[in-house]
Amino acid sequence: MAIETEIKVRIAREELDSIRARLAELGASCLAPRQKEENWLFDFCDQNLRAAGCAVRLRVYGKETFLTFKGKAQDDPRFKKRDELESSVDDPDRIKSLLKQLGLSVCFTYSKFREIFQLRVNQGHIEICLDETPVGTFAEIEGPETEIEDLAARFGWTPDSFIRTNYVEMYEKAGQLPPDP
Repeated sequence: MAIETEIKVRIAREELDSIRARLAELGASCLAPRQKEENWLFDFCDQNLRAAGCAVRLRVYGKETFLTFKGKAQDDPRFKKRDELESSVDDPDRIKSLLKQLGLSVCFTYSKFREIFQLRVNQGHIEICLDETPVGTFAEIEGPETEIEDLAARFGWTPDSFIRTNYVEMYEKAGQLPPDP
């Protein structure tokens, strides 16, 4: 199982064009243009996964669908780190049925607009996602810690601006829960 290491930084929607331009100057390539992303989180009726700090997510982004398991977040003051297993799948409806047969049901849904960039920083590659959500606009940076810090510094983002919260928690905190699935 791979360890996902990431941070989010809240940005103003008006900053998106300048961030895109700066990423291009730094040599980032656009892996996926801005498009809508749909997410379904699954849990057991007793909310066992959530209680354990874990998640099962089905994500549809453009023509691609991914099933992801996310483990409990590690205790780290700067970065959000957790085990992650992800696989592409062909048929989201079939996967939803399979998960239902296993006793899981949709417990939370959300959508956002996302664009994905990749950049080589120091000795590693990092992925930068620009996310537009009903609870704010964010730059999400995923990769090795040193590379995350280096890129963040290039944008003037300091560790005190790093957000480790996930989108579900942000929706709940904002009191903007999406409608029941």
